[in-house]
Amino acid sequence: MIIVFWVLAAILGFAILLAGQMRMLLSIVLRRALAARFGGKHTDAAYRTAIYDTGRIPPDSPCTLYLSTEYPKPVAHLVLARRVALIAPGLLLVLVLGARYGLGII
Repeated sequence: MIIVFWVLAAILGFAILLAGQMRMLLSIVLRRALAARFGGKHTDAAYRTAIYDTGRIPPDSPCTLYLSTEYPKPVAHLVLARRVALIAPGLLLVLVLGARYGLGII
């Protein structure tokens, strides 16, 4: 059981780190795509807001509509990374608590 615990803990830790990396890189790439399409710098607040809204609400601004139509796969990856970043830490906590109090491993 100890080996199974550590394998699951490593997989969840890797998933958390990978989701964080995916969110950062996709955010940068999509903001640069918006800057190339609409002008300005990729650090503009409007582009950050568009990335925040993309995949969360129906596209209503030109930026979110552009991202949803031109870049559907990166937007889908961004949504997946957001879900993993929300769920994996909770699963890791449940795993550690279950190993500590349920199995007495730790």
